[in-house]
Amino acid sequence: MTGGDTSLLASVIILSALVVRTALTELKHPGSARRQWAFVTNPKAMAAGTTVAAATILIGGARYGWSAAAWALLAGALAAFVTGSTSSAAVPPLLPDKESPISERKIGRVLVAIGAPLTVAGVAMYFLPGPGVPVLIIGLSLLVTGLVMAAAGRR
Repeated sequence: MTGGDTSLLASVIILSALVVRTALTELKHPGSARRQWAFVTNPKAMAAGTTVAAATILIGGARYGWSAAAWALLAGALAAFVTGSTSSAAVPPLLPDKESPISERKIGRVLVAIGAPLTVAGVAMYFLPGPGVPVLIIGLSLLVTGLVMAAAGRR
């Protein structure tokens, strides 16, 4: 297999593993799949996921082809999941009183704090000899996700 085919296979395996995990959890705890996939009905989460997926395809689509599309789908789904799971409806009811869920804005700030240096490192590695494009794609994906989550948390 060439590098692109392997990358495509890896992303498909990860997506499949997440779906199988949901199915097995649903068998053990009926109703858990509905709670786990509640982000699909959250417009803010879907907007964040779509933004991340579109940014990933725009950045890496020309160079990596279908592999970029598969990874964009995975990155978008994970971004939507993280964004949708921070809403008050998705917080499990058995949360102790002294613990409060992490706000969407805080998660966004952390993602921006990680994504900005990765983006700068990716740009530097792009111009210097090194694997700059993957680092740049990951950095921009984290940065865009963090900015969307931080902006959505202000409302």
